Amino acid sequence: MIKEIDQLLQHWADQLRGRGMRQCSPLGRLAEFGGVMPPSGPKGSRDLLGLGDMDEAAWEVQKAVNSLSAEYQVLAHEHYLWNGYNDAKGERLGLAESTYYDRLHRMHYEIQKALKDNHRRSKRA
Repeated sequence: MIKEIDQLLQHWADQLRGRGMRQCSPLGRLAEFGGVMPPSGPKGSRDLLGLGDMDEAAWEVQKAVNSLSAEYQVLAHEHYLWNGYNDAKGERLGLAESTYYDRLHRMHYEIQKALKDNHRRSKRA
């Protein structure tokens, strides 16, 4: 496992679950930021579906996950978005424990490669 990629994927999962700052209640924001309310989004904007907003880092990870094969996309969603023990997650995917961790490790490399490729493309543009 690549620690930095794992942290990015955990951040991505938190953002997908709606734990981003904009999804937080006003009282929660006050507690999180020590009593100083951070600036909110543009006036009048609303999240009508209650989905929250993902930050830039989470969007980059989302693009990288979307570029993966279907097998790795399912693994990313299973590992980072669902609670439970990893052996149960591997069992739901029909994988032995060692195979589950091998694929998770390879998925981290694929995401790292996709993030680097996206970064290079954005620098050229």
